[in-house]
Amino acid sequence: MSWLVDTLQLYARVFRRGATLLLAHWWLGVVGAVYPLALLGVAMVVAPLGIMGGFLVTLVAAAFASSWLVLVAQIVRNGRATFAEVPASFGTHLGDVVTFLFLLWALRFVVGVAVAQLEYLVIVFQLALLVFLSAVPEEIALADESGAAVFVESYRFVAAHWIEWLPAAAVLLIVWAAAASVPLQPAAVLAGGGAGAFMFIVRGLLFLELTSSSRRAREFQRRAAP
Repeated sequence: MSWLVDTLQLYARVFRRGATLLLAHWWLGVVGAVYPLALLGVAMVVAPLGIMGGFLVTLVAAAFASSWLVLVAQIVRNGRATFAEVPASFGTHLGDVVTFLFLLWALRFVVGVAVAQLEYLVIVFQLALLVFLSAVPEEIALADESGAAVFVESYRFVAAHWIEWLPAAAVLLIVWAAAASVPLQPAAVLAGGGAGAFMFIVRGLLFLELTSSSRRAREFQRRAAP
C-alpha cells in the first residue's frame, strides 16, 4: 500500500501549499465571487435579446473563465499574481475557452442525436464527460493546450492519474458546492468565492505534481527521505 502513503503525502503537500497561497492571495476569493455575480448581471441585461443574448453571455463567461485561469495559473506556477494582470487576462484564453465550449456542444449534440432513444447511454456519456474532461481547466491554463487537443490531453491525464486525481477533485468539488449553495448573502458569496479559489489552486498544484513526476518517482523520494 505504499502508493496510498505516497498519495496521502502528495495531498498533504498540495493542500497545505494551496492554503498558504490562498492566504497570500485572499483577493482571488473576492474575484471568484465578483465574476459570477457580474455574469448574472450581464445575463439579466441581455435576456431580452434572445439567442443573441445567449451568445453574448457565453462570450462574457468565456472572458471571465480566461481571466480566472490566468490568475490561478500565475499563482500556481509563480507563487504570485497581481491586479495589474487582470485587464489582459480576459483575452488570454478567450479563444481556447470558446472553442472548447463549441466543441463540447457539438459533441453532446451528435451523441444526443445518436442515442436519443437510449437514456441510460446518455447518462453514461454525461458521467464519462464529467470524469475524463475534469482536467480541462488545467490543460488550458497550465499545459497551454487548445482546440481538440484539450479533450485528448484531459482524457490522457485522467486515464494515467485517475487514482490520485479523481478523489481530490471530488472532495474539492463537494467543498466548493457546499460553500456555494449557501443562500445568497455577502458572507456566503465570499465563502463560495474563497472555496472556488482554493479548489482551483489545489487542483493546479496537484496537476503540476502529477505531470512532473510518476508513482515510482514519488515512492523513491519517500524512501530516500531521512
